[in-house]
Amino acid sequence: MNTAKQLRADIMEMLFKTKDLKILKSIHSELQKSKSEERLTFLEAVKPVRKGVSLQEIMDEQDYQPVEYAIFRANADKIEWEESLEELLKALEK
Repeated sequence: MNTAKQLRADIMEMLFKTKDLKILKSIHSELQKSKSEERLTFLEAVKPVRKGVSLQEIMDEQDYQPVEYAIFRANADKIEWEESLEELLKALEK
């Protein structure tokens, strides 16, 4: 089974032995393309901050439906915790 570390080492060994400039340029191009695609995926998720938008406008756009406390409390009271608060907090640390 090849781990990422072993695969990287194998690739590096093959690269050091390669003398064909065309192959090296092709590999370089593919790696650059892959690198820019990863960056683009992240940047696609970034949205610019809109100025002059009210909270009400945002709530309307997102079809915000508030939950009444009495309903929330009634549902929360139905949950039976088997773990202590300390155990739940510790699970969040992982």
